[in-house]
Amino acid sequence: MKSFVVDPLPGSIPYENRRSIRVKAKFSGMKFIDFLGEYHPPTPRDAWLGWINAGEILIDSFPVRAERIVREGDHFTHVMSDVVEPDVNSAITILHEDDSIIAVDKPAPLPIHPSGRFHRNTLSWMLERYYDGEKLRVAHRLDANTTGVAVLCRTAAAAGFVQPQFERREVKKLYLARVSGTVPWDEHRCDLSIAHASDVMKRRLSVGARVTCASGQEARTDFKVIQRLPDNTTLVQAIPLTGRTNQIRVHCWSLGFPILGDLLYLQDKQIGEQQTHTMTDPPMCLHAHQLTFCHPEHQTPVTYQSPAPKWWGNIANSVAK
Repeated sequence: MKSFVVDPLPGSIPYENRRSIRVKAKFSGMKFIDFLGEYHPPTPRDAWLGWINAGEILIDSFPVRAERIVREGDHFTHVMSDVVEPDVNSAITILHEDDSIIAVDKPAPLPIHPSGRFHRNTLSWMLERYYDGEKLRVAHRLDANTTGVAVLCRTAAAAGFVQPQFERREVKKLYLARVSGTVPWDEHRCDLSIAHASDVMKRRLSVGARVTCASGQEARTDFKVIQRLPDNTTLVQAIPLTGRTNQIRVHCWSLGFPILGDLLYLQDKQIGEQQTHTMTDPPMCLHAHQLTFCHPEHQTPVTYQSPAPKWWGNIANSVAK
């Protein structure tokens, strides 16, 4: 293993960020301002109008009007000047590297790939600079606030072999979590389907939250209680059998035992306003402890493991191994 800290953070130095916005067929015929609301619902309409009126959204180098009718294939560019991104945790540990893959112990908060307010302050951006500009391909998703094992592929061939294993649900995943409340059962399979909260609640939210809903996508997580603690929290192991966005967090929240420190999925089935933690927020107690999949070179199973975090506690460490 080897560790490094990126300092200064690449997104801490003001820069011009140019983001592409492409129109899919289902949006063809809409007014540009209405399309933007569908394209990225968490962004307020007034924010889009501000950027449009400032001439910061272009097509063919010309500013776009809010009333423009969009067509399939239209390619707009959002030019953001003097961008400074929020601080992140850049203390990265390389668990394994070879010619095909890199397995890292991801800290938090740290997004894996560019999204929202983050572009350069992301794991993929930092690693591509650490590995001298290599084109790295993220093998799977891991929330910005979740710590633990993340895998990136160094070649297109490796990505073509590894990524489908996640899509086919062949990868074995083991997460550690500390949840609020005393969980009454010892083992439980949660198979509540998951959908976008805005679709279920019929209102626009400022964050991209998910909720359980019968008409949502199939989702299944196996839980096992490891230890009930005297502070009214419980240590659990979670094995996601599907790979929906925020799946473990949503399932814990829906069962009435939200992840300790989660600022989005709150107590009493409430949804917060903050998606990604700041450096001063308490940690979200969800950790990707172990990943097992078939290696692209020798095509035999490999397992990569990240040490249990401090919030898991010494008593339960032996159980997590």
